[in-house]
Amino acid sequence: METLGEDLLLLAVRPNGKLGAAPKLRFGLSGSELVRLAAARRVDIVRGRIVVLDAAPTGDDLLDAALQSMAGGKRQPAAKAWVARSRPGLVDRYLDRLAAAGVVRAERRQVMGLFPGTRWVVVDTARQAQVRARLDAIASGSVAPGRLDSEQAAFAGLAGAIGLAALLYPGFSGAAARKNLKTAAKRDRSASPAVGAVADAAAATQAATRAADDARDAAMRAATSAAVDASVRAATDAAVAASIDAATQAAISASADAAAHHGGAAGGHH
Repeated sequence: METLGEDLLLLAVRPNGKLGAAPKLRFGLSGSELVRLAAARRVDIVRGRIVVLDAAPTGDDLLDAALQSMAGGKRQPAAKAWVARSRPGLVDRYLDRLAAAGVVRAERRQVMGLFPGTRWVVVDTARQAQVRARLDAIASGSVAPGRLDSEQAAFAGLAGAIGLAALLYPGFSGAAARKNLKTAAKRDRSASPAVGAVADAAAATQAATRAADDARDAAMRAATSAAVDASVRAATDAAVAASIDAATQAAISASADAAAHHGGAAGGHH
């Protein structure tokens, strides 16, 4: 879960050094941060809005910046609005982190001999291959949707939302893979681990009431732990759904805005 955003970026680096789906990457990174914060029990999603539970530093500078941007406002931010919010330099900050870790390398160059540009070279090709293999496993349908965890659902859903699925599995031959990723992103929430954890918690609590005094405390602690785990999983599932939905809508809006801009520019030349 900790590398969800970085993994999306590694998938986006094309063999020619360019970033695929570049205009939409920031939505995927924002979505990944929302999911990670929910999994860490720092935020919850309540009726579509982000509720900050703990604004203390996480130890991750990028995640801390995301968390601070959610807190302190007059009103709890809507998950969709937060994911779509403009956060200049977000993609660059993640690329800088990967470069500092020796995973990628930036090669500065001039495009057409005039304009400065950057080519990104993947240095740690083994890590990129592992990330791709994880997505391939989901795209192949080898893992039943009901058995996917929150991280896999977020990974598949965000990759599809920002257009990476179409880049990695193009054309007719990739149709099945793209469909499997979409299915994974919409996995049945009723079959999620959170439901089982809640049931386990309830069972443990009932057992505790029947247990002897010396066993009751231990059983209640187990029930409480299971209930907390269920709460975290439920919050993470909600964040996954909200992030994928928000990233998808933001990416669609960005594409529509770009098309309108180009259309207006073209019309101005006539």
